[in-house]
Amino acid sequence: MFTNSHDFLIRCTCTHSHTHRNNSITMAGSATANATNGLFRAYIPAILEGMPSDWRGTTFNNSNLLGRETFTRNLVTLLEAKTASGDNQLSTEELHALGIAEDYLRVATNVSTTLEAALANEVGLDVAQVFSFASTTMPIVAVVLVAKCPVHLYCGDLPVPFTDAERAFLKQLGGRLECHPGRPVPRLDDEKKVVVLSLEPDMVPAASMKEDSIRRIDGLVSPSVLYILNPDTIPVADVMVIRKRMSTPVTTPVAETMLRALVGLPPDGIMAMPLEDAGLASFLGHLQELSGTPVDTTANPVVFHAGLPTLSSLWLTLIQQGGCDILMSSTSYGGSSQLTDLVHGAADKLHKHTFDIQGSANIDESIRVGLRSVAEHGQLPTTVIFVEIPTNPDQKIPDLGELVTSARKYKTDTGKDVLLLIDATFAPGSQVLRKFREQDAEIPAMVFLSLSKSVSRGVTTAGTLVANQTAFSAAVLEGVRTTAKMLDTTAKHETLLRLVQNHHGVEKRCRDAYTIAVTAGGVIQDAVRETTGKEMPLAFVTPAQADEGFTTSTFSFNLPGLSTAEENAHLAQRFVDLLTADHQFKPCVSFGQDSGLVYCTVPATSTQGAIKEEDKAKQAVGGVQLVRLSFPPTLDVAGACKVMQESVAAIYSPAAQL
Repeated sequence: MFTNSHDFLIRCTCTHSHTHRNNSITMAGSATANATNGLFRAYIPAILEGMPSDWRGTTFNNSNLLGRETFTRNLVTLLEAKTASGDNQLSTEELHALGIAEDYLRVATNVSTTLEAALANEVGLDVAQVFSFASTTMPIVAVVLVAKCPVHLYCGDLPVPFTDAERAFLKQLGGRLECHPGRPVPRLDDEKKVVVLSLEPDMVPAASMKEDSIRRIDGLVSPSVLYILNPDTIPVADVMVIRKRMSTPVTTPVAETMLRALVGLPPDGIMAMPLEDAGLASFLGHLQELSGTPVDTTANPVVFHAGLPTLSSLWLTLIQQGGCDILMSSTSYGGSSQLTDLVHGAADKLHKHTFDIQGSANIDESIRVGLRSVAEHGQLPTTVIFVEIPTNPDQKIPDLGELVTSARKYKTDTGKDVLLLIDATFAPGSQVLRKFREQDAEIPAMVFLSLSKSVSRGVTTAGTLVANQTAFSAAVLEGVRTTAKMLDTTAKHETLLRLVQNHHGVEKRCRDAYTIAVTAGGVIQDAVRETTGKEMPLAFVTPAQADEGFTTSTFSFNLPGLSTAEENAHLAQRFVDLLTADHQFKPCVSFGQDSGLVYCTVPATSTQGAIKEEDKAKQAVGGVQLVRLSFPPTLDVAGACKVMQESVAAIYSPAAQL
């Protein structure tokens, strides 16, 4: 396996029964490929110096997302105009005016996109063909998973990055990887279609781009970067899905370090800071305390660079251990749902089953019904009962005693292994593993946390798995640790350091944010009642549930409808638009961040983008979709409540309904 993402270059190539078309190397309308070579190098110091502070965040305003290509075109246009005028300075205002590439770090950031654009410019490609990964091996795995032909990896003088067992496992996911020493060799025209990967030591593969054989090559992968030369054989859109579900772009500190390296500058900031063993041990122990299991250094939580790579490693581990049926909500977080669909589609040893929780559905009964269906139709040795507590976006909490009883009965009736998997991201300090232990000390259970929210205060993406004291959970956790090593998706230095710096006090932050949410919820309900004469329930935890540790900062609601179906179809988004016109509110998909901002979204068109339309429709009331508001631990509460009152009044005013 690779040990340092700065120590190697992977060169991806693909040859087929026919030589590639010359025009397959770059995409039409390429901003970076058509720009002057070295354009970015001249301005990297100015970009780093003037970089807007919000570029270094993890979540971004999603009201007008540009995508990587349009953002890059804007950046190239700015740099070319500066070059033409002889101006080598860039202001923060000019960079801010470029817009936002994507809404979440796991998809793309302005910083990672700037890096990818600079690298694309170095080798004459379009930014759409360049993907950075916060992993040394995921660029290879991504090609293996999206290629429609076998993959051959030529390692040069470098060590083979995958063991025979790991390559055999990739075959279970529908891919085929063969490893060879030395350089790639030419393919005969009558040889079957293959993808060839070649390892090289340089970050920028400029020398390789000049080789005569380049027109027979489909892609290059430098340290943590995939360069796609032939999008016909390495589909750009498919690679993007793999990256945003199973990995992330390089983290912002790493992206800045790589930009600095392009112009000969040394690392600075967090990349140069030490990570103390005592601080890391305290953080890992705190994760176990938050989840409700005794601190045990022999079963330390596994920490990843984002939430979904955490689940990805778990699903792949369970496949290696014989396979699993997964029972989860039909409206689970869209990323979790799509990731599970991806793995389900690739492997015959993972099957997805769902239960409904929308509207008035009773979550306990829905889980019982779902388990009866899995008992009848499930074919795999392990069943995972995957429940968000509280659920997203309904904020429902099952009766934990009933959940344990249902799991135990299912295990007795079917003879299968059962794992309770709880996504406790909305309430990370709820100690659900302790609550399960009080019901049944032998029930295997794990907690999944997206640390990108409350635990890190939003300064970094990360995820973790915490196992309870049972032997089954411990064995799964160790398998996850091994899988994560293969995928190289565990948290690196810069992520761990930020987590160590910010995890303290998360319990209080969650309580403070919950208290603000309670106040705000009452204000918005009163405003709706006074304006429309109607009662508007909140999808929110009860005071008793909050007393048990489920102190979520988030609630959802369906606004009372207007007179026409068309008005109702747009009502939720119109309300979010009214709120986010004020500086205290941000159109954003996240929650739990210590930003002083209220995050507002319509889940059906954001976090649930990958959910079936018929499932999202069950959340609507009178054709009006849910609005979700998430509150920070510190806020100008009076000011925010005033904005909510004014927005309710505005949306129901006669003029607004014309």
